[in-house]
Amino acid sequence: MTLAASRITVGFEPIYNKTLSPIPNPVDYELTPAEAFTRGDMVTIVAGKITKATAGTVTDVVGVMAESVAAADNPSGKITLGKVYDHPDNVYRVTFVDQFDGIADAGSTTGKILDAAIATSANDVWNGALLYVYEGPAAGSVRTVSDYVGATDELLVDTPFPVAPTTDSKFILLGAGAEANDVINVGLGGIVLKDSKTVDANAGRLSSATKVGPLVCLDIRPADLMMDVMIRKSCHIFG
Repeated sequence: MTLAASRITVGFEPIYNKTLSPIPNPVDYELTPAEAFTRGDMVTIVAGKITKATAGTVTDVVGVMAESVAAADNPSGKITLGKVYDHPDNVYRVTFVDQFDGIADAGSTTGKILDAAIATSANDVWNGALLYVYEGPAAGSVRTVSDYVGATDELLVDTPFPVAPTTDSKFILLGAGAEANDVINVGLGGIVLKDSKTVDANAGRLSSATKVGPLVCLDIRPADLMMDVMIRKSCHIFG
């Protein structure tokens, strides 16, 4: 059994603004005709019109839809406006999906978990990743991976566990594990969208040293499978 979210966010939910209070009111933008939008969709701008963001969206991100607009209410041949939270300092709460979900083969209080299911021999690929034990011994522990030893599938963490994880311990890891430090944790940018409403917790955040996604992580709530994000300044239309 994998970790299930307590609830799913309504897409990207505005929770506060880093510089202003309250969150600035949403602004009207022209919508791409015949496209349906729902509240919480992250949106970008193409040819001067709003369209939903996709997994490949990186630049020209405008913000998040503040209302739903059905395709029938947004017909071709007519200008339809929709309200968008567009301030570049807005912070949004969003559900993440596709994280690595593992069961420990062994562990220790010194801060170690082994899991052969990780199945990669490359050292360091999980360095910096958030690790959360959600069931069994050490449940509730949130740690950062300080070192990954590929030959033994061994995850070392920054702080010892209160008790040793065992084969009853289930955990999640955030990030792609494709190259060193290509992981997700608080303060890291380049996080990728799964779609217009969710974050992909198993997508490459880096291509070598280049950030690939439009989001930066401000906080992670692993028990809820949610994180707080901002749109990277270089990816925002007003950045």
